[in-house]
Amino acid sequence: MSKSGDGSIAQYSSDDLHDFIEGATFLATGGGGPKDVAHDFLNNSGVTSVNVVSAPHVPDETVLACAAEVFAPSAIEEKKDYQAALKSYEGLVSPGPGKLTGVIPGEVGAINGIVPAIIAGLTNSCLIADTQTDRATSEMDMGLFQNRVPYYYMNMLNDKGETILKKSYPASDKDAMTLEQDVIAAMKAHPELKGIGGFATYPMTGRDLKGYYSQGLLQPNTFDYARRLGAYMREPDFESKIFNAIQNRLGTSYSPYRMFKGYLANVSQVSENQDYGVADFISSDPQSSLGARVYYSNENMIAFHTLWVLVRTVPTPIEISPMAIGPDAICYLLTSDPFRGGYSFTNEAFTTAYGDPDFFKTHEIEMIGFPEPTLRRPDLIANFKREITATMGAFGETWQGGYIPIEQLQAGRITVDIPRSEGRSEKDFKLTLSGPDTDAVIRYTLDGKEPDMNAKQYTAPLSLGDLAGKPLKARPFYGNDFFGMTTGVHLPDSGPLVPGMAP
Repeated sequence: MSKSGDGSIAQYSSDDLHDFIEGATFLATGGGGPKDVAHDFLNNSGVTSVNVVSAPHVPDETVLACAAEVFAPSAIEEKKDYQAALKSYEGLVSPGPGKLTGVIPGEVGAINGIVPAIIAGLTNSCLIADTQTDRATSEMDMGLFQNRVPYYYMNMLNDKGETILKKSYPASDKDAMTLEQDVIAAMKAHPELKGIGGFATYPMTGRDLKGYYSQGLLQPNTFDYARRLGAYMREPDFESKIFNAIQNRLGTSYSPYRMFKGYLANVSQVSENQDYGVADFISSDPQSSLGARVYYSNENMIAFHTLWVLVRTVPTPIEISPMAIGPDAICYLLTSDPFRGGYSFTNEAFTTAYGDPDFFKTHEIEMIGFPEPTLRRPDLIANFKREITATMGAFGETWQGGYIPIEQLQAGRITVDIPRSEGRSEKDFKLTLSGPDTDAVIRYTLDGKEPDMNAKQYTAPLSLGDLAGKPLKARPFYGNDFFGMTTGVHLPDSGPLVPGMAP
């Protein structure tokens, strides 16, 4: 990457853009499109460099628009095309010699991040370094200018430049869900698109963009943030560097969390209105029965700690309690061998349709979670809650609780485990409770009630026979006033309980 003398313009090389794809895949928290398609887009586009400019440095007279590709994962794998977004942008902005033009990315994701970069390279436009979110979101009203900016016009052409939708909107229209509904309707009205479309909207000037930036409607330098994370993946100590970069981005008020390390055990996916999936994992520690479960629909995710036990001789993961809930980030990172050129991947990679589940059963995965404070608006939390509810419902499960910030879920969390050991009989296995702070007193109940100061104190491992069929709830207490989150697990009452290895 090179910069102009005053640092206002950065020129990204092809390598920088490929690094962006890897970093954006990590930050997209399960969504944003398959990264191999994004790499193919870039390789086939002929783009070798892009000028990237942060909003405060964009000349006032620059003509800009937001451009994006619309796709179903299966369709984009079959027809790897970005021309619809390019044609839509050209039709709205009319870039040409002597005219200052720019492309605004909507989000940080593999495809919907690299497509605006390709458009900028092909049209000699600048790419805006700042986006409305630093991750992928499933719906337009979840990220686009926080529904506080008029979008004025929607230009939607196909890959041949033929009109799909051209529509003007009054300045009072700011709810981006209206745009999404119009895009969906246009896609349904044109089945010949086969699930692939593109659009350009939010025409504005550089002066407008600066005003929106000053109002906090854009997150600064998100594109370069993703690029740096991707570049770290080419270095030996990439795990720690990525973790530290996230911490630096969050500042002193929040922290990232190393939530889990392990291997994919199994995955199930169903297609209804969209793809819903659930993936189970086993711990890297051979002496531990801990696991993890992630329910996902693209970037709409909730992750649970689990405990693997044998239920009627079948290895079964029992959900304990959530470790992160969207909109907070749940990110995947391989710790050893890369997958398709990098160490990041999305949920789609767990399926045979888009990836290689066997690869993830033999290569260690780290789950990193971190807060997304800018997405903690009531409307966005409600959107994530709706999608997570639908995802879990597709597998006959429910999450009765609401959104809980990740820092609350992680603070004072009690670890529940059934340590393994060869040669032990069923009656020898015990359930252990441990907290992050040795000064804390752990109290628990077996009747489903919340532990209080009068609940029984945990002093030694608990017999599995005494826990069968009973709802265990445990909580750390610090003195008489402060206490942490409750951790709960309900072990089945179905015969002898022993640790169970994933199938």
